[in-house]
Amino acid sequence: MYRVSLYLLFVMATTAIAIQPSEASPANSKDATTITLKTLDCESCAKKVAAKLSEVEGVDSVKTDVKSKAVVVTPKKNSGLSPLQLWEAIEKAGKEPVKLVGPGGTFTSKPKK
Repeated sequence: MYRVSLYLLFVMATTAIAIQPSEASPANSKDATTITLKTLDCESCAKKVAAKLSEVEGVDSVKTDVKSKAVVVTPKKNSGLSPLQLWEAIEKAGKEPVKLVGPGGTFTSKPKK
């Protein structure tokens, strides 16, 4: 009986964890911008990228994912983000963006404005 109870507790706990929303998914995905990088190999690099993106005017939050080499940037309420400024912030962090997808469009090269 004790083993069955522990097993059920384990199954319930792992199932609850599995259905939690992903940390990388933004609260308001229609306003968020997702940027894919050529390389993003470590947490230290991810922190540097997040710090540079946080300096961009209008940025509310930045979530990095080393595994998928992606960054999700969410704007402050009633604020828009400049694709060019986001792209350049990534470059200032020493990384190369390969794709930027957001409310301003989809870019596979540096945006004009």
